[in-house]
Parts: sequence; C-alpha cells; structure tokens
Amino acid sequence: MGDGKARGRTVTLKDIAMELGISAMSVSKALNGKGGVSADTMLRIKEAAERLNYRPNIVAKSLRLNSTKTIGVVVSDSSLSFFAKVVKGIEETAAKSGYNIILCNTDHDYAREKKAIQVLFDKRIDGLILAASMLTKKEDLAFLRNFGVPFVFLIRRSEAEEVDYVINDNINGAYQMVSYLVDSGSGRIHFINLYEETPSRKDRLSGYQRALEEKGIPFDPGLVCSVRPTIEDGHDAMLRLLDGKEKVSAVFCGCDVIGIGVMEAILERGMRIPEDVRVAAYDDIDFAAYLRVPLTTIRQPKYSIGCRGTELLIEKIHGRNNEIQHLILKPELVVRMST
Repeated sequence: MGDGKARGRTVTLKDIAMELGISAMSVSKALNGKGGVSADTMLRIKEAAERLNYRPNIVAKSLRLNSTKTIGVVVSDSSLSFFAKVVKGIEETAAKSGYNIILCNTDHDYAREKKAIQVLFDKRIDGLILAASMLTKKEDLAFLRNFGVPFVFLIRRSEAEEVDYVINDNINGAYQMVSYLVDSGSGRIHFINLYEETPSRKDRLSGYQRALEEKGIPFDPGLVCSVRPTIEDGHDAMLRLLDGKEKVSAVFCGCDVIGIGVMEAILERGMRIPEDVRVAAYDDIDFAAYLRVPLTTIRQPKYSIGCRGTELLIEKIHGRNNEIQHLILKPELVVRMST
C-alpha cells in the first residue's frame, strides 16, 4: 500500500493487513494484546501501525464494550483555586485505571449544572463526579438516577442518605476553628457563612454553634450572615459589619475566598489584622499562606477527596462495591498570622 495511500483518510486494521499480507484478525489480536501471533509478526504489525499513523477507533470500541473509559466531572466553579487539587486527584487516579475525564464548570448555577450533566451523558460517560454540586436536594436524586450510571458527590454531600459521597468533616472543621478562636481570646465571633442552602453551609453553622455551646457562650443569630463565595461579597459584607453599631473583633468566614474579601475591607479602613480584627476561614486554598496577612484556616484534604471519590466511582462502574459509601475525611486547623 505504501505510506502515501493512507494519507488523507483514516487508516484501518484492513489497511495494515493488506500492507503486510496477513489477516485483519491477526492485526486486531496484535494491537489489542490478545496474543495468538508470533513475536516477529507482532513486531511487524506494530511497526506498520506506527508508520501508517494508525489510530484505534475509540467510538467503535466503546460501542462494542459498552464503555468509553470516560468520567464526567462537574465542578461548581473551576476558576477557584480550591478545585485545582481536587481535580488533580480525580485526574491522576482516573488515569491509573485507564480513564479520561471531561470537566464542566457550572458557576454555581443549578440549571446550568443540570444542562452540563445532560451533555456529559450524551457523550456516553461511564460515571459522574459532582464536586460541590448544587443538586443536593432529595428531589434531585431522580434526575441523576435517570441516566443509569454511577455517580459520586465530592466536597458537598447530598441530603439523600442513599447517595455515595466523599467530603471533609464540616462540623468538626468549624468546631475546631471556633474553639481555637474562643480559647485564644475571642468571645463574640461573627460568622460570614456560605449563602447556598446546602448541607455544607448547615454543617459549618452546626459546628460553630456546638463550639460556642461547649464554651458556655450563647448563640447570637445576629452575628451570622450568608454571602456568595466571592471576594467581592466578602468585602461588601465586612464593610457592612464595620459600618454597624457593634464592634467587630473576630470574624470566621465560610470559605477562604470570602475571607480574602473580608481582610481587604479591614485593611481598606486602616485597621490592623489581627490587632483590631482577627480573621479566620475555611478550605486552605493554595495562596492563603501568601496573602499580605497569611490566613488562619481549616485545611480540607482536597487531593485526597478527589482520589478517594474517583476510586469509589470506578469500583461502582465495575460493580465491585454496591454498598452506599459515606467517606468523611478529617480537616486540619492551620494557624497563621491573621489570628
């Protein structure tokens, strides 16, 4: 056939077979590692495939095997550095088992997330990972199950108990932080929590309340507000607190991104951190340690969450584990200069 005949069109197994004067079945066995051909023939086939730039038809193969070796990953905001380590854990763990991922960003939008999931299933993914999903209500379960493939929640759990998830212990993390703030001298702690009505928001509020109760400090709902997880919203919320009647001496933020905005507002007003206002947050994103005032925070095991969630999903895909799994990983208090 020669190199030129394959130019401009896709090279097939039959082309390689004709080139070498052997059967297409022998070529298929050699390239799929099934054996049944001699070492010499195997070498000739592989050399010809490389010379002719043969590429296997992944779509046709997936139709035969009913598998695309592809995992869909939906994240609520890929622009946040928080998700970088989560996605790295997912991608590296998937690759070890021969899977690729398709990543979709939903920008915290419920309708956009549902649309992204439908698009992913149209691409015949084998399984789905939902990282900080907006589809956490029990009524969302029917929508997800309708597609007939396994799915796992990461970062943010579903309210439905019969759903697999891998998260950090949000109650314990918030409890650790508030206990530390009280033990180190803060009596009244404002809490700027996440705005979504999600289990993560509720769990962090629960940890905040539990720590106060154990320390003998009455819970004051007037010290709690909720904002979107953006620098701008954190900044604006802090300005409103500083313009209020009550003195603000300590602020716990529902995530680091909110915390960055809070610190900017404090410094903008000519106040000092932590001398005038102590600031703490949650997540430990990559640059939390490198801010003008390094941020005290709760470190989520982000990479481990990505790894464990992907391992769990692949087990489900292969039918090796049919039990519902709730994996709750331990967070870590990281004390820096902001407190």
